[in-house]
Amino acid sequence: MKKKYWKKFLAIAAVSSSLSCMGLLSYAAESTDLIPGVTVLEDEDSPTGYTVSFVYEDADAASVSLIGSFAFYHDDPSIRGVTPDTYTSPYDWKNGMFEAGDEAYTAEMEKVEGTDYWTVSMPLPSGHYQYLFQIDGSERVEDPTNPFEASNVENGNAYNRSTFCVPYDAEKQSESIDFSYMEPLEEDLSGEVTYVNYTDCQGEERPLGIYLPNGYDTEREEPYKVLYLSHGGGGNEVDWFAGGSVDDIFDNLIANNLVEPTILVTMDNNPYMDGFSVGDILIDNLMNNIIPYMEENYNVSSEPDGRAYAGLSMGGMITTNVLYYEWDQFGYFGIFSAADTNLDFSAVEMDSSNQPSILMGGGIYDFGLIKEDTSEADLTVSTLKSTFENLGLSFGYEEVYGSHDWNTWPQLIKIFAEEYLWK
Repeated sequence: MKKKYWKKFLAIAAVSSSLSCMGLLSYAAESTDLIPGVTVLEDEDSPTGYTVSFVYEDADAASVSLIGSFAFYHDDPSIRGVTPDTYTSPYDWKNGMFEAGDEAYTAEMEKVEGTDYWTVSMPLPSGHYQYLFQIDGSERVEDPTNPFEASNVENGNAYNRSTFCVPYDAEKQSESIDFSYMEPLEEDLSGEVTYVNYTDCQGEERPLGIYLPNGYDTEREEPYKVLYLSHGGGGNEVDWFAGGSVDDIFDNLIANNLVEPTILVTMDNNPYMDGFSVGDILIDNLMNNIIPYMEENYNVSSEPDGRAYAGLSMGGMITTNVLYYEWDQFGYFGIFSAADTNLDFSAVEMDSSNQPSILMGGGIYDFGLIKEDTSEADLTVSTLKSTFENLGLSFGYEEVYGSHDWNTWPQLIKIFAEEYLWK
């Protein structure tokens, strides 16, 4: 359960003037103590309004590096579909810049004399950040005070980075993205994330991640609408919750009446992929195993208008296939950062009068957005966009600030939920 650290979080926050959106974040608004983990401090001298300190304890290391999503860029209209070669470090951040790349920046940590502590500090703007520690130039490890999120069921998986958030300063970050919608709400206002097993089409026990909105009622007369979410290549059922904080996003949107209470379902699609080829078995497993499991065990809608499917990168290709084969079984589709452009949608009995609602998009520096390298197959959403335009299909298209990363996908899922879902 993702909210398991809330008691510690609230106890520390109660004696601090700082803000945060990470359950294990250490708070010390006026303290210079070495606190293992991540500490976010309000800082009037910081260009962002906040300074973030990292402390790692290791008596045996000869060197420790911090690796994470701390590289920043400005919008260069001449560049699309590829991340620029040159980035700006957090120490040179300017208002209006955005992060790109989940492991794009490395900072050498300094050992504090007379201790086993290694530390580094930097200014950071609002965002949900990913990080790891690298020991002696080789081994990459989690922050032991902020371990990787993992599902606790048979054949369950884990995310591969520690994460934390930084709040928004409306004055100092006035031209930058406000990621406040990724901050967790108080426990009594937030939903619940759990991991369960279901039996797949091969008779194997496989994991699902399930978010139930705050106040979920098994007996509610109107079944809850449900969004099925696919990870990208190499990902799993934990990614959208750990990397994308999609549960916190929906908590905030629901609390602000921007989307109705929705159940989220994540899955592990890796057993049904042949490289990047989406086979019939994946669609079969979704329609005949995952969806029936949810409808038998949760109060979810069985109507197409109450179902949505979305995915990122490889999951965008999967979503394109679900749209192609099962377009009339879902009312809403989100295709992010890649698409299966080999499908012949002219053969589908779908037109502007009966089609589901569709949003496609990616980051401006996202290789899944626009084709730049002609030596590789074109699997971009801009190509699918052209196909749909030629067929006269309706859809939304969004380019947001980011790359092929977890800066981009939370922005897209927020737009999808706020402007498309259940509308």
